[in-house]
Amino acid sequence: MMEQRVLVIDDEPMIVDGLTAWLQIENLEAAGANDRRTATAMLEETHYPVIVADLCIQTCEEGLLLIDEIRRVSPASRIITMTGYATPEMAAEVLERGSNRVVFKGSGDEVILEAILEVLAEIESAADAAAHVDLEALYLHTSKVLRSIPQRRYGLSAQQAEDVVQDAWLLFLEKRGYVRTPRTWLAGTVSKLCLQQLDRMRRRQTESDGELLESLTDTNVADNDTRMIVRQAMGRLDDRSRELCMQIAIEGRSYADVSASLDLPIGSVGPLYMRAKTKLRKALDC
Repeated sequence: MMEQRVLVIDDEPMIVDGLTAWLQIENLEAAGANDRRTATAMLEETHYPVIVADLCIQTCEEGLLLIDEIRRVSPASRIITMTGYATPEMAAEVLERGSNRVVFKGSGDEVILEAILEVLAEIESAADAAAHVDLEALYLHTSKVLRSIPQRRYGLSAQQAEDVVQDAWLLFLEKRGYVRTPRTWLAGTVSKLCLQQLDRMRRRQTESDGELLESLTDTNVADNDTRMIVRQAMGRLDDRSRELCMQIAIEGRSYADVSASLDLPIGSVGPLYMRAKTKLRKALDC
């Protein structure tokens, strides 16, 4: 039996309570949230196949951000956007951001329930189709491309690439009933796992050898003379190396953030950062 779990998100508690109670009477497992942060936390803990969200969670901008957050945290979920009013342009933007339906609150609760049941039927139909996917053929046809993503785009080793691809496949097997486009889903999941791997690597590097750079901002650890020496050494670096050391070791930014900030391929950030640290050590010895 397909999971019939629904998450209702609205900044008016009475609407959330009323709609979840009604859905439960209709034998649907319903839960509610009143803001984006709470909804995101719930989605990180539990998969909700259908999400019914008000367009204006305090503001329409917050509602649009909520759609972006759902697409990031729970890409397999289907979104039904409720609104009391929306221009054709706004409705088009909602759908473009990733919502699957737009329903108007004034059209009645029956319309909302009908939309939920239609979406659940679509999910079940997609699950039936996914159950007949030839997994062996899919694996053979995608493995080469999926392994190239971690290595060519993110600069990971062959073993790291293999680990990432296997993790992506395990996630796919868990969620395959909700995945409509397996190849695209797998590629996106591999990319997401690569970013998580790079972030872990960055944190380990910062913890292991970033103490000296962090002393620039910690007056309790280093005296003024030491901090001045490090600042002078940083000043002798080229601009890119200095920015890499500052952003990663001191500011603790992720490789993805640094890649965007410095306009570098994300796979090159780690190796360039290692070289920058080597240059800094040489500058300190001068």
